[in-house]
Amino acid sequence: MKKFLALALAALLCACSTAPVRTSAQSWDQENLKRYDIGCPTAIFIAPGGDLVQCEFENVSDAKDEPKFFPTADAAALYVVAKIYERNHYYEYGGVIGKGPKGYAISLPLTQRHGTNVEFSEDPEDYNLPIVATYHVHPCLSGVFPSVFSPQDLAGARTAKTPAYMLDECTGLLHYWAPGDGYMSLDDLLALGVDPSALAHGVRLSAGKIVGKIVVDGVVLH
Repeated sequence: MKKFLALALAALLCACSTAPVRTSAQSWDQENLKRYDIGCPTAIFIAPGGDLVQCEFENVSDAKDEPKFFPTADAAALYVVAKIYERNHYYEYGGVIGKGPKGYAISLPLTQRHGTNVEFSEDPEDYNLPIVATYHVHPCLSGVFPSVFSPQDLAGARTAKTPAYMLDECTGLLHYWAPGDGYMSLDDLLALGVDPSALAHGVRLSAGKIVGKIVVDGVVLH
């Protein structure tokens, strides 16, 4: 069955294995778990047999709500990355933005529970609306460059021939890059801190352009 692209994000359930390891002395009470976990503060924690294995996003709206459409792709991207950040700071999530007669709609964010990689289908046959862009988030991790599109991000956009949106969770800035927008200069790459040996192999990165901003806590995860 094809994914229903226009479903409202807030009405969907998303699994996220984001809870930190806890000692057996700590309470498994829901309020205690929420208080000390910044990744899913509004989530329901699942702990079968006393082992905390995952949390699930709460249903925050009625399933009968009308699908959510946006006037622009920028607005759709800003909405979905804000919802992702509100619920999870640990993993990359991503999806696509489609366009229909009523405006722009977002697909369900997907994750492989990885801090520096996410995979989702960009096959037009998997969606009910034409794909006009993709979106994903970069967690605020130490030792990486969350403010730029990676070579893989850029290659994916070129292959799909669609623009890409990316949220830098360190700054809260929403970046946009489209095939043909170009790459960072050598001087900018050096200033960013890219290893010169990588530059010798022709690594390409881009910060794109800033098209929006959300409020973030700026905490760097290790």
